[in-house]
Amino acid sequence: MEEEKNLDLERKLDEVIKRLDQMERQNQNHRGSFGHNIWALVPIVAIVMWGLQRIL
Repeated sequence: MEEEKNLDLERKLDEVIKRLDQMERQNQNHRGSFGHNIWALVPIVAIVMWGLQRIL
């Protein structure tokens, strides 16, 4: 009885560890792509700021 509980807990622990590993991989992938998005926005912000200077 106790051995069955231990095996069940070990299986659940393995599942949790696998999920955490997947989440860590996803976070690493998202971090790398964030920098590219910022550089794409820089020219847009510069154009908007230039336009606002012309208005005022």
